[in-house]
Amino acid sequence: MHSAPVPSDSRYESLTRPSPQFAWITDAQGHFTAPQPGWGECTGQAWEACRGLGWQKAVHADDLPAMWRNWRVASEQCAPYGAEGRIWHAPSGQYRQFEIRAVPSLDADGGIREWIGTCTDVHERRSNEQALRIADRRKDEFMAVLAHELRNPLAPIRNAVHVLKVCREDDARSAWARSIIERQVDQMSRLLDDLLDVTRIARGKLEVRRERIDLADPLERAIETSRPLLDAHGHAFQADLPAEALVVEGDPPRLAQVFANLLNNAAKYTDRGGRVTLGVRAEEGQAVVRVRDNGMGIAAAVLPNLFRIYTQAVPSRERAEGGLGIGLSLVRGLVEMHGGTVQAHSEGPGRGSEFVVRLPLVEQPQIRPARPAPVAEPPRLRVLVADDNPDAAQTLAVLLEVMGHEVRIAADGEEAVELAASFQPAAVLLDIGMPRMDGYAAARHIRDKLPGTLLVAVTGWGRREDVSQALKAGFDHHLVKPVGPEQVSKLLAQAVRAEAGR
Repeated sequence: MHSAPVPSDSRYESLTRPSPQFAWITDAQGHFTAPQPGWGECTGQAWEACRGLGWQKAVHADDLPAMWRNWRVASEQCAPYGAEGRIWHAPSGQYRQFEIRAVPSLDADGGIREWIGTCTDVHERRSNEQALRIADRRKDEFMAVLAHELRNPLAPIRNAVHVLKVCREDDARSAWARSIIERQVDQMSRLLDDLLDVTRIARGKLEVRRERIDLADPLERAIETSRPLLDAHGHAFQADLPAEALVVEGDPPRLAQVFANLLNNAAKYTDRGGRVTLGVRAEEGQAVVRVRDNGMGIAAAVLPNLFRIYTQAVPSRERAEGGLGIGLSLVRGLVEMHGGTVQAHSEGPGRGSEFVVRLPLVEQPQIRPARPAPVAEPPRLRVLVADDNPDAAQTLAVLLEVMGHEVRIAADGEEAVELAASFQPAAVLLDIGMPRMDGYAAARHIRDKLPGTLLVAVTGWGRREDVSQALKAGFDHHLVKPVGPEQVSKLLAQAVRAEAGR
């Protein structure tokens, strides 16, 4: 905003009229020496306030140094001036982004007599550009996560198929392998169904078949769906369902989908051995369902955008079961289609979280008891497998046992380090995204204690930088899921040779 003499209104009055842009003139030192109508209309500064260098008070303090820096360079070179920064916009009561341009007017000796310039409001343009950059980054992150999430079920499926090839039909492991394939195919189907559902909601094409139901029915279905995941993470789970029926107008499968998503989220984002509760109450004509956990919590900055599509409280890489970032968007869409609301609360990172769903009640009679929980089943070179996806870990372990190896399983990075110290494996197959300690940190610890052990990263992340990071962490090899039996067999042959040479 720099350049001067006494301008008559007629010299630039026409430039001050369009609201997105106004003109200004300063002397060679950047002082306003005469009233600037456009500047005053934009900033609300009276002439006495903006004269001289008073205009600086209307510029955001963080942007002023760069503006002056650019001006000094332009002054030294007698060149056009350009900068961008936030200027107070009185009509809207906020700072807005402006593009500032000026040219020097020279005197007879070639020195700068004044600067004549414009300020152009580019706030919307910059905001839109930023939104597009964020959307583009989210799209790239989503595609990487989608590839990761689809690879994860493929690994146990592929291993189970190999088990079926080498085991007899009447072998108990054959039935077990078939159940793994069925479960993982179901998981992939749910993943794709969620993706399609959230797209249908966005387009207004999802159908909800509402009927009068006792809310306990979809809640119990949700608990049945989520119980294996809660058990696999070793969480203490408590459901507090009311004795009286809470009657709502809803689509039972869709409401079960809502509550299962919230319970699964609580299981995934709570460290092993945590606590998850589900409580239901009638409050002021509404059925209120609260899903609480004592997990990793949610940062205040994330809360406002938590229910937007592709948003996650933490990157999926940091949580192996982080998912696609569409679950909460789907929850909100389905709840709103039932005339209800959903909110998230957290006191911050490490303080747990609570999700509250409110649905309108239509009546309240009869009684409905809760259901008991099912129990999860626990599962000869020495090989340690670490993966917090139980199916991936167990199928790989059975595959290794069929090959004749002795196997131990760890569910997270810390457990892998502890088991490695006592089990003294010849090879360790580590997932990267695990709770408590990720695969990179676990590899460093194991490498320090067992320098001769073969370390293999087994992960859904397969970009060049992921491979590089794995090698820096001490891994000997980096395999991308799904991993074939031949790959594992070939790598373990190295460990067999190393063992024989000791």
